[in-house]
Amino acid sequence: MKKSIKSSAKIDPKKLILLLGLQFSVLVTSINSHAQSQDADKPATANKQQTEAGSETSDAESNQSNVTVLPTMTVKGTATSDGYVAKRSSSGTKTDTPLIEVPQSISVVTRRELDARNVQEMTEALRYVPGVVVDQFGFDGRGYEYLLMRGFQGLTTSLFRDGLSMAAQGLFFNSFITDTYGLERIDVLRGPTSVTFGRGDAGGVVNRVTKRPNADPIREIELQYGNFDRKRVAADLGFANKDGTLMFRLVTLGLDSDTQIRYPNTGGDRAGLRRFYIAPSVTWRPTVDTTITLMGDVLNNRSESSPFFLLAPDGSRTNVVQTDLDFVKYATNQSSFSYQIEHNFNEIFTARQNFRHMQQDGDFNEMFRAGFSETQPTLMQRTAIMTKERLTQTVIDTHIQAKVNTGPFNHTALAGVDWNVTNASLKFLSGEAPGIDVFNPVYGIPIPIPGNLDIDAKQEINQLGVYLQDQVRYGENWILTLSGRYDRVDTKDADFLSATRTKVRDNAWTGRAGLTYLFANGIAPYVSYSQSFLPLPGLDSSNSPFEPTRGTQYEAGVKYQPIGGRSLYSVAFFDLTKTNVPTPDPNDPFFRSRQTGEVGSRGVEVEARAELLRGLNFIGSFTYHDVTVTKSSDVDKNKMPVQVPKLLTSAWLDYSFGSLGIEWLRGLGIGGGVRYVGEIFNDLENTSKTPSYTLFDAMLRYDYGPWMFIVSANNIFNKDYVSFNDVGSRVYPGLQRTVVGTLKFRF
Repeated sequence: MKKSIKSSAKIDPKKLILLLGLQFSVLVTSINSHAQSQDADKPATANKQQTEAGSETSDAESNQSNVTVLPTMTVKGTATSDGYVAKRSSSGTKTDTPLIEVPQSISVVTRRELDARNVQEMTEALRYVPGVVVDQFGFDGRGYEYLLMRGFQGLTTSLFRDGLSMAAQGLFFNSFITDTYGLERIDVLRGPTSVTFGRGDAGGVVNRVTKRPNADPIREIELQYGNFDRKRVAADLGFANKDGTLMFRLVTLGLDSDTQIRYPNTGGDRAGLRRFYIAPSVTWRPTVDTTITLMGDVLNNRSESSPFFLLAPDGSRTNVVQTDLDFVKYATNQSSFSYQIEHNFNEIFTARQNFRHMQQDGDFNEMFRAGFSETQPTLMQRTAIMTKERLTQTVIDTHIQAKVNTGPFNHTALAGVDWNVTNASLKFLSGEAPGIDVFNPVYGIPIPIPGNLDIDAKQEINQLGVYLQDQVRYGENWILTLSGRYDRVDTKDADFLSATRTKVRDNAWTGRAGLTYLFANGIAPYVSYSQSFLPLPGLDSSNSPFEPTRGTQYEAGVKYQPIGGRSLYSVAFFDLTKTNVPTPDPNDPFFRSRQTGEVGSRGVEVEARAELLRGLNFIGSFTYHDVTVTKSSDVDKNKMPVQVPKLLTSAWLDYSFGSLGIEWLRGLGIGGGVRYVGEIFNDLENTSKTPSYTLFDAMLRYDYGPWMFIVSANNIFNKDYVSFNDVGSRVYPGLQRTVVGTLKFRF
């Protein structure tokens, strides 16, 4: 790895990507012209639902080159669900691959599961996935997707959508958010994945797959009401022409809700949350070999839900919110445009190009604690801050897939290039604010508008990556997956207050190797090795740019998918090490860091997703993590990182009574789940703990013709618990009971 402050010979990524795009367009146009001349007398076939949208296309269906194309036949009816168990994904390899053949831990949360559990937020969607810790800061109505993967923070580093990075981070509060109503499924790939996606942390990625058009009619209107006066209206509408060559879809919702954040001594004032989301998309199939999908979305989010609760001087818990309801603001306007092009040249070659431009403008008001007053020991002094931020990201990925045979070996080879550029700007202002008594808080006091400009900065991160992959099948049993990637990342920082500019270049090679053996009975043991890298901003204690942190993982496991069944079972053992971790330099007078730290994460993850009986679906997970800071010059050496539980386990059952064949029970369904989260450490020295907790969820639904009613309850017994206690600072209460009723009309 080589790093330099100033780059030498430069390749303009914009020109390179433009050239690739033009080449792709010319190539597709020429092939299309040739295909149209040959297919002039052939009717276009209906769209085959894309793999990323959750299809479970069989191998036989994916190889149709020698199959006669029959005239199109339109069948009217209700689209069927894929159930709880997905069979294929492109998130692990960027190719349409059965999950059992991916040599790494991967879980899929299907649309059926999201609907059955009446999921409202991203972190809620991942509560039954092994290896993932969510809600570690308790309730957060701001839309941030806090999660830990195998012990490592994934707030922004794990964010991906439709196979493209959404892992852009602003300079303070800005971070892209997601509304789950617009998703078809969620793929969770655990462990280092830089060889597939570029820069990222050691824990893994969460790939959100957007709803997109398909040939089946989609017409759904939804009304929702819940506690905390939650009100939501949503619609999912899809249309297609008769031959399925042109398809449209529109997903939209409006949300107006209070939250569990209550301000004491105000008569019950609560923090509010309002959201508007709209996502149109269109798919055009000009020939049987070419698919073009255009997607856009707008998400406006307005939240008053500051999650920070103050501690008393003796460290005991209070119900005092750190900020003021009349001042706090988390307002973001987010939008994106993307396209996906796929063209099959022949039986061997397929080309794909995915593009997205995304932006978010944010206005934020918040207060920070400034310590207790010396003259009034129960008065917490506060500082008001206000930020104006902008975050943009442009990502494009172009690759060619080739399926060739060399003797007894069958290859699915992939060669591609991707480009990812992020721009962030920040104006940070601060000012004095009235203090607040933690035993007798008074809210509604006028807060002066912050007027001190502390930060005026911009940052650009420009990444260019080239990757190769080969999935080699030998006979019917052996599958070898080999991947390699090179990335170049240029980071430019500008501080306009001090008139300083810095430029840093990082270069990284990453790889993955995996071997899978497929038994005839559906058992598939595998072993793999994978790497990750994550550039870090700033300078170390010697005034040198930080090197990227690196992740290295060895994993061995077994997956089992019974032949002809609708289930998938997996167990994975892993040994993961993250190096180049910044740790305080004890000899630096300014408390800066040096990269001598190392964190090890070892453990086992077990998952079962199955239709145990007709109408009875089950999700079960078990996680044991041993995460340790193995190298550090701070007090955390040989300790566990904060917020990381050693033990997680969960189970969910969903039963549809219609399978009994009793008429009056047809349409009735019930479900329930239990989640256990083990104790965590609150401080670096591991002297303070937050206790473990167990929560219960439940669901009841009734399906009657075009109508469906579902009511769900999370933390149904309203257990009062703490997610995290930041010793000497703040406390983060857990999520209270939430009850949501949803009425759907499908037509």
